[in-house]
Amino acid sequence: MNKFGGWAIQESCFNLIKSILPEGKTILELGSGHGTDALSKYYNMISIENQPEWVGVYNSHYIEVPIRSYSHTQINTAGLFSEVEEYTAPDLPGDGPNGTITPLQKGWYDYKILFEKLKDLTYDLILVDGPNGSIGRGGFLKHLDLFNTNVPIVIDDISREPEKQLMIKVSETINRPYKELDWATGYIL
Repeated sequence: MNKFGGWAIQESCFNLIKSILPEGKTILELGSGHGTDALSKYYNMISIENQPEWVGVYNSHYIEVPIRSYSHTQINTAGLFSEVEEYTAPDLPGDGPNGTITPLQKGWYDYKILFEKLKDLTYDLILVDGPNGSIGRGGFLKHLDLFNTNVPIVIDDISREPEKQLMIKVSETINRPYKELDWATGYIL
């Protein structure tokens, strides 16, 4: 049964990855799903996932990382001192209901946990397909320093304005051109 499209990567995205990455290499994917199943037949998969129901579903090394909302938080350390940490949304639009655009994204994977989990990992391609659009993927740009950006980066769902802007801004930041494979998939080689 073909499980490409819909919430999963398009078959064209799968074929692009197969054309640029030799079998047996490692893919770091943000978000997992049916595409993970297809890719895991050819690649070692590392899946960053915030939805517990997807963790462990396919043949991947899953790293469960909760979403950290963009907000102002205060950390009180037993009266010794207070530290205020402002965690602001990246300068990217959000994905609202029924395809509308909202001014800001809601959150992203908890970058502190992600840093600890990623610091010793190596991978040969990054697939940005999570968290879901209603939360936002702009944290990838905001925390680009957590990732090895010397590998190909594939960004899914560029038919949505927030993901398209993410691709453009990542491309500008790492000074490598982006290309649109089709209406849904963009990449930076």
